[in-house]
Amino acid sequence: MRSTEGSTGQQPEDELGAAELRAELDELLRASRYASQRERRLNEAIRAAPGRRRPDGDLLRQLAQVRTLRAGLGARCLRLSDELEALEIRLRRRQASPEEPAPQAWQAPPPPPPARPDLGGLTERITALHRGGSVPEAEELLNRAAAHLEPADTALLVGMLAQRGPTGASLHLAGCSARSAPDHAVAVLAELRELGLGEEAAELFHAFWAYPAAAVPDLLAALERAGLHADGATLLWEWGSAPTAELTALAACLQQCGRSGDVRTLLRQAAGRPTADLADLVVELPAALAALLLTELAALRPPAEVVRLAAALADAPDLYGHLLGALLADGGRHRTTLAALRTAGLPTAPPATPRSRWGRR
Repeated sequence: MRSTEGSTGQQPEDELGAAELRAELDELLRASRYASQRERRLNEAIRAAPGRRRPDGDLLRQLAQVRTLRAGLGARCLRLSDELEALEIRLRRRQASPEEPAPQAWQAPPPPPPARPDLGGLTERITALHRGGSVPEAEELLNRAAAHLEPADTALLVGMLAQRGPTGASLHLAGCSARSAPDHAVAVLAELRELGLGEEAAELFHAFWAYPAAAVPDLLAALERAGLHADGATLLWEWGSAPTAELTALAACLQQCGRSGDVRTLLRQAAGRPTADLADLVVELPAALAALLLTELAALRPPAEVVRLAAALADAPDLYGHLLGALLADGGRHRTTLAALRTAGLPTAPPATPRSRWGRR
């Protein structure tokens, strides 16, 4: 007969260990709730700054510390919860089969998460490098911070650098955040504004203007997901004055990504460009987008400018036909423009559709 002394002797120890784990987990949960409340009060104090001026440096340090504490407590709670669950499974199985050896359900607890960054120490190190003349090393440290820190930590570090770091360091870090994935960069933008760091938020947003056309659709989508629709509209407004080749590339990218609303917004912004630029832009755009822009121009530009554009497109029958078609679609509204075209000797009637010789009998 197999002896069960080992398993029965182990069970009281496991039950005692489970009780100790439950007690420790309760204490950690209470501490985590207190840290969350403290974080919320600090955030409220920062948001309540008169005139949304730069937040107090001491408040930022306290916020960084309490976030580190809360994250550490949360990670410890998760580890204890996993240990407790495994121990309780072992107890239940032993009670169901007392003669069985220690069950196979036991698993080693997951490895601890990486330690949260010491933002205060990082601020001091960057400052010391600047003071020692090691500016490239300090900038490399800022670049790494922008690449690896979470958005909330990035914004806190920006605030600390703005308060007691070297001149320009906070702006450098904010601008570098634009090199991250769009969702990450947009999250940093939102965190900077939440902390009242308007100058650094503007630096980051201006860095978005340097995105290549192919990356802009993803950036616009990230801004939408964050609820920053006005920023997306502003970005398209800025792109409306981009060089013709870049504007054409962006319009095509937006069209390929199914963002037809953004295409229309972009072309409406572009409609304010000088007539010579518009003629070049219409020629460079894909046919469908050129027709859309010509429709916008017919509706938005004064008659004299529409006539100048029509004259520039006289040698491109398809484009001229699109412009004329937009005018004729609402002839009453565009009566003055159509009269100006006739005065300039430009056609105001759509070209006759060629008939096949087989159509006549």
